[in-house]
Amino acid sequence: MIGALSRLAMVFGIALCGWFALAERGIKASAAVEPVVDVRFEAFRDVCVDDRHDYAALQIRVLAEGWRPAGARDHPELEALLGRSAALELAGDAGASLESYGKPVGTTNAYLVLTHLISEQIDLVGCFLYDFAAAEPIDPDIISAWIGAAPSDTVDQPDVIIGHSWNAPESLPGTWDVYLAFLPEGSAAAAETGFSGIVLKITSVDPKEE
Repeated sequence: MIGALSRLAMVFGIALCGWFALAERGIKASAAVEPVVDVRFEAFRDVCVDDRHDYAALQIRVLAEGWRPAGARDHPELEALLGRSAALELAGDAGASLESYGKPVGTTNAYLVLTHLISEQIDLVGCFLYDFAAAEPIDPDIISAWIGAAPSDTVDQPDVIIGHSWNAPESLPGTWDVYLAFLPEGSAAAAETGFSGIVLKITSVDPKEE
């Protein structure tokens, strides 16, 4: 069942492990200068973090933060994501729930996807923010400053993908990982995942009731 979870999660940017394998893994040193705040990160942090373990609580918080339901008709790349997730869900043996939302954030229309992946071994709650119109990556030092640690893994291939992951950060108990990536339009990574632009996500373990 873990394999089914991985296949479904991959659509939303949880894994993208194939692209990380294209580059040497390394730790990016934190910048000495405080990074500029990004409004998309602020929107992500406001909605995704406090209730990261609880899918039902996230559904309530999303609406309280001004996000509204969005679907395939709202953006072609969101349509591609939702279509691929539906196909993988039908092919897998793990339970899955998914909801998508939209909201203007700064000068862009951002999209948010909540996922709840359930198996006998583990339940995972995901919260993903997408900016399909982004032409440049978000500075990873913003995330490092928030988490208090440098990325666990980094890949820097500007023509394919620029990505950073913070695995099981100590400052966010129960978090599986935090992930930031930029997929250039027309890149192989964009073709594989169905979207280009920025994805910022947090995946956490939903404690199973005994």
